Amino acid sequence: MNGKDRFSRRQLLSLGAAAVLSPALRLYPAASARLAGRGAWLSALCCLPPLLLYVWSFSLFTARRREGEGIAELTLRCLGDKPGRAVLLLYGLWFVLYAGFVLRASAERFMVALFPESAPAFFVLSLGLAVLLCSLGRPRSLLRLARMLLPVLLGVLGLLLLVSLQQVKAENLLPLTERDTLPVLLGALPVAEVLLLGIYAPGFLLGGVSGEEDSFRAAAGWLSGLCLLLTALCAAVLGCFGAELTARLSLPFFTLVRNLVFFRTVERIEALVAALWLFPDFLLASLSLFCAGICLRLALKKPSGRGEERLLSVENGRWLLWLSGAAAIAAGLLLAPNGDALTLWSERIVPIGQAAAALLFPLIYMVGTARKRL
Repeated sequence: MNGKDRFSRRQLLSLGAAAVLSPALRLYPAASARLAGRGAWLSALCCLPPLLLYVWSFSLFTARRREGEGIAELTLRCLGDKPGRAVLLLYGLWFVLYAGFVLRASAERFMVALFPESAPAFFVLSLGLAVLLCSLGRPRSLLRLARMLLPVLLGVLGLLLLVSLQQVKAENLLPLTERDTLPVLLGALPVAEVLLLGIYAPGFLLGGVSGEEDSFRAAAGWLSGLCLLLTALCAAVLGCFGAELTARLSLPFFTLVRNLVFFRTVERIEALVAALWLFPDFLLASLSLFCAGICLRLALKKPSGRGEERLLSVENGRWLLWLSGAAAIAAGLLLAPNGDALTLWSERIVPIGQAAAALLFPLIYMVGTARKRL
């Protein structure tokens, strides 16, 4: 890997943070409210200890990598050639499917928030083509974009949460009793789904990070900051709407934005915010396709090499990148033809897939350690 492919761990953490904003604002407040009621605003904090344990185990795994290795190469080394390539093939197919789901979910947000009479195909195709072109380039460009966008996204989100304080009602958040303990813990499950993706998916790009030690402290700080942000987000939404209404809303955050009043005017800014949140969707779908490309090329023994500098090249396995992008767009068009099907994918299929994909890595680490391959 040459110097043009190098990037820093800080850029990688920025990409993970910006990418998880996409499912966080789509899934988290409503899903946790359905499980935890008015105590859902504490669910993200309850999720922090087990996620820190996962980050610690994941850091132990990635600390064993060699120069130029990410977790795909580590998986291959731990499991051996045939089992390792089979697992990477499954990961590659999962990431292609998930990229398609992100495209479809992004289209749904635009339809619900701004264009209720439109069809998802236009949004899936337009965003999908942009994501495909990005995945044909170098990951360093995606990381730089995430690094530039993250302060803007967090700044806008922070401003919106600050303005929402004037509408928060304490009775929608308190009091809580001991009977709320189990529901609050259950409400942490959607938080775990959102944040686990931001932990393990960027690990596939670790081959571009050099000259730095794997740092549990940096990842733990990143995770703690996101948990605090999600806590504030859920408290704002629940405080404004209450648990029952929040649980019924398809996009509670954007409903909150629609009802905010700035500087004593009735100017609505949901169109601007919805358009701005196109970037996390783009980053997440692009990250998924980069991960898919890495996994599939290793699984089919088509590692990167000659022709990587040419964007439209299909040499040396780059045709897999084109195929992955086309398959993701097709999945975005076909997997959820209506809102009910999208809800099924969002609340059942994708969470199961994310949990399986994330929890497999500790097992791979244990196998590699037992076989003395690390």
